[in-house]
Amino acid sequence: RGIAVQRGAARQTPGATMATHSSAEPINGSMFPIKMEASHDISFDRDKSLMRTQLQAGFGEEAREGSTVTVRFSVYSPGDPDELTVFDSDSTHRDGIRFIVGQTLHAEALDRAVVGTAPGSVVEVICVDDAQAQDGVLHIQPPKLSEAAKEKIRKMQMNEFAKREPSIIEEQNIKFKQEVREWQPPVSLTRWRVRLDSATEGVIPVLLKWPQDRLAWATTQKEFAQTLLQAGQVARACRRYKKSMLDLEIPTDWTPEELLIQRNRLRLALHLNICHCALKIEHFDEAIWHASRALLMDKSNVKALFRRGSAQLLKPNNPNGLEEAIADLSRASQLDPSNKEIGRMLIKARMAQKDHDKQQAALCSRMLAAAAK
Repeated sequence: RGIAVQRGAARQTPGATMATHSSAEPINGSMFPIKMEASHDISFDRDKSLMRTQLQAGFGEEAREGSTVTVRFSVYSPGDPDELTVFDSDSTHRDGIRFIVGQTLHAEALDRAVVGTAPGSVVEVICVDDAQAQDGVLHIQPPKLSEAAKEKIRKMQMNEFAKREPSIIEEQNIKFKQEVREWQPPVSLTRWRVRLDSATEGVIPVLLKWPQDRLAWATTQKEFAQTLLQAGQVARACRRYKKSMLDLEIPTDWTPEELLIQRNRLRLALHLNICHCALKIEHFDEAIWHASRALLMDKSNVKALFRRGSAQLLKPNNPNGLEEAIADLSRASQLDPSNKEIGRMLIKARMAQKDHDKQQAALCSRMLAAAAK
């Protein structure tokens, strides 16, 4: 009942030596907002920072998490006036690039490009997230957009905003106006044209029936997230920890009890890991939420107390959270009095509370003085 990560022979497609692109192909000049050969079929996040369109369908076993795949691809970026070629795998790897889906240090844009596609598929991915387009293995560094390119993108986006019809709900109109005011062009923008040449059978987590398999699979995801974290890819590691959590939450008969205990230990560790990553990327509300979930499972968990207290303290414009930060950090310090990092953060929280109290006292004095005149 082991997990099928690389079962079966790779499915090779006829004509697999065909290049993924041709210099004769028309250049996608608009790039942003997304104007591609077809509507995008997948957006990997709410911000649409990574969007994919399938240009050519393949056949056979679809690539899934855990599949070993071979791809060939090209990466482009807007230039002035023509599009620039950032990377072409045919120039450096004639036999293609091979990696395991969901367990690779290759660019996240490349990793996500092949999920759910069959050998022979050609997809196009538009990536406006600089981090997701970087590939330390192949030394792909997306170039920064020029000011002229940013201005072109800004005008195009403003035109798209102008096409939106007002909502009958005023709150949504206010939110939209704020979105328009705060919108900024991306730092970089890349277009990835990827052909999947072959894929082995992977894992569909929802189909894992045995609790041992689900536990092992979620653990594998957690371990790779740790690898990403050590490589400095914090946001990506955070997403992989969340993937592990989601796979673990799929309804499963967790018997015998020992497996349920192991599952809960893993859930606790994942909440702590996600909280740690969220702190690093300054997603303080998310850090507070996951630390709180961890404390529901273990009310005396020092890491959860420390991280929640730190998030409350570091969250901008959060004076009401100072008291909670001091409470969490004080409790953590009591449980681990030798931890110098906790001690330093507790001192910082108390100083912040003292400064806030002084500001409030001064404000009250000014208000009373004004009222007495």
